[in-house]
Amino acid sequence: MLRERLVGLTPRERAQALRIPSFRDFLDSRVEKLHWPLILLIATVLLLLSQLVIPRDAAATTARLRTKTVVTPLSMPQATPGAAAKTGTSAELEEQLMGCRTLKTDPIPAVDKSPSLRVLETHTPQQRQQAQQYTAAVGACTDFACLRQANQLPRAPGQFPFPHFLVIGFPKCATSSLYCHLIQHPQIQHPKEKESHLLLDQCERPGLDCPAEAQRHYVVDVLNLAEAAQSQFTRAAFEGSTHYVLEADWFAERLAATMPWLRVVVSMRDPISQAIAMHLHNIAHGRPANCTADLEEKSIYHCVRRSLKARSHYAPKIEKWMKAFPRREQLHILQFENLTRPEAMAGQLQGLKTFLDLKPLLPSSELPLTNYKHQRGDEDALGRYWIMKRWEIEHLVSIARNSTMDLLDLLVQHGYAGEQGKAEWLQNWENIWQDNLSRCEPGRSAPCKVVVS
Repeated sequence: MLRERLVGLTPRERAQALRIPSFRDFLDSRVEKLHWPLILLIATVLLLLSQLVIPRDAAATTARLRTKTVVTPLSMPQATPGAAAKTGTSAELEEQLMGCRTLKTDPIPAVDKSPSLRVLETHTPQQRQQAQQYTAAVGACTDFACLRQANQLPRAPGQFPFPHFLVIGFPKCATSSLYCHLIQHPQIQHPKEKESHLLLDQCERPGLDCPAEAQRHYVVDVLNLAEAAQSQFTRAAFEGSTHYVLEADWFAERLAATMPWLRVVVSMRDPISQAIAMHLHNIAHGRPANCTADLEEKSIYHCVRRSLKARSHYAPKIEKWMKAFPRREQLHILQFENLTRPEAMAGQLQGLKTFLDLKPLLPSSELPLTNYKHQRGDEDALGRYWIMKRWEIEHLVSIARNSTMDLLDLLVQHGYAGEQGKAEWLQNWENIWQDNLSRCEPGRSAPCKVVVS
């Protein structure tokens, strides 16, 4: 075919036909055939692909920026796995910790709440979803009805009901020291107000009917809902008032109906010591009692006797709380003398924190000294002792012993103590009573130096 094409050509034309095309000839021919648009398209694609080649460090930085903040349904910062950082102490907590120092010259305790968030790192995707749903439901509440409904939702491991527990009393039984110990625990969410009394002051009897604004204030402000939700409720919210236990006749049952999931902590002290300490507390706060006119000699027999038949008569009030919260895992009972005795303190605190599903060894094994000022000095320190006549203290011991037997029978009946525990409890208080009688001078009307526990 090529030979036929060459026939009839001049030598010059034949050489031109046999020449191999150059690259320039190729481009010229492609241009003539409009192939340049295709070349431009290929160049554009290559340019775009080159923009996707980002250095590894830059890519990592971009990823960090995109995942730095995750917003929950509550529009609150959510702790993501591996992101638990040390949290600062809030102004409310720091102010409360200032009041927890034994001496005003002591440093404010340092508190790190970040360990509570580490449980979030162990959650499976399903548990993480559970945690977020529970957080969203409870975090949206402003009243008791909403809390009851939200607390029926399943919780992920490490989450607590909201609120988790109350410390209810009795007065002058180390409740302030317990409060100070607990708010330093990394799994505890401190309330904004200590002893707000709102449930008693603004809620009508016989029910727990509170105005909407009072419910909102209690749920959102007193219980510190925002901070608790920020931790996804990995910190147990609580509050307390020693007035709660004293209003057992109507309050215990209504509280159980309003928040049936609650756990309750109560501490009891030798009734005579409790009554004397409460009397001193009232005088210190400008509330002198009208039960005695003999303050110069510190004779407060009539005050103590009246209290032993009312506020310091524990059994009737404890029975109301046992009926309202009948499950053993909902009510925890402490004896003040064991709680404050150095050799027993650690075990008592660990038992309390185990009851509350907290890590039992944190924040320490010691109870801070706060309101029981008499333990800062010797037996002659102001407030540590009072003077009574021998027959007065004997009568008070008789009343206290009888009421104590009522209490101990109740503890045994409901499974809070066995026979050995009953005997040990009674012996702790008998030791105090006998020690006080041993300080009496001879004679029925002789003075006795009564030292409180």
